[in-house]
Amino acid sequence: MEFTEHEVRLLQGTVKYHKGGTGLPLLYFHSAGGVRITPPIKALLDKHTIYMPVVPGFDGTKLLNGIDTYQDLAKLFAEFADTVIKAQCDVLGHSFGGRLAIWFASLYPEKTRLLVLEAPSGFRPAGMKDVDPGNADAMLRAMYAHPEKLPPNQKPREMAVENRKMAEHYHKNRNMEEALVGQLPKLRAVTLILRGTKDGRVPDESVLFLKAKIPTSHLIYVYDAAHAIEVDQPERFLTLVGDFLARGQGFLVNAGTGEEPADAELA
Repeated sequence: MEFTEHEVRLLQGTVKYHKGGTGLPLLYFHSAGGVRITPPIKALLDKHTIYMPVVPGFDGTKLLNGIDTYQDLAKLFAEFADTVIKAQCDVLGHSFGGRLAIWFASLYPEKTRLLVLEAPSGFRPAGMKDVDPGNADAMLRAMYAHPEKLPPNQKPREMAVENRKMAEHYHKNRNMEEALVGQLPKLRAVTLILRGTKDGRVPDESVLFLKAKIPTSHLIYVYDAAHAIEVDQPERFLTLVGDFLARGQGFLVNAGTGEEPADAELA
């Protein structure tokens, strides 16, 4: 199965999105790098209809008037969900998209079934610095434990630079999203938090903070993965996320056979 590209006209303007698959609806919020369709996400198309909107300003799209904050984005995509998906959906967000997913799920709990946060940004402790985006080598190490797994068709450098600017536009230099912290205990969706053991962007303190604040959350560390878990460990990512989306609160991490769990096969 493959994704197809679409557009929808909403109150604030036109939003582009990618759609594919069959089954339960899954709303996917991309990272600050923009849309990337990885092998495990494609594999999820067998059991899920995935909607992957392009956040305004990313991947060559235009900013929309009146859409300047995460709260604005959450409202925009609530309208997107009502207009395009038309049903309660699971929500998955990576990094930048993880912060957006939390805003969406906290403000619109009736639209959210299960929530997956892959290395979510926005909860860095005060005084803890991020990697300098101008240091290409350090950024590569922070993002990928296995950069050799990156597909060859990467975005043009100019687009990658503009995408980072768009992330900063919505971040507004807030490493700790204080307005969102108060929302965390109100989250009703059962939540899976994933962090790679070699993540150089989201510190351990951030995911532990989220685990403590979100009442119905599970925190799982993915071995030998950095910030882009889908790229570094696609089979492990698919096994965890696929099982969680299928079982929710009762998902199985290890069947307890005493042997190394088999990785799911990727399409």
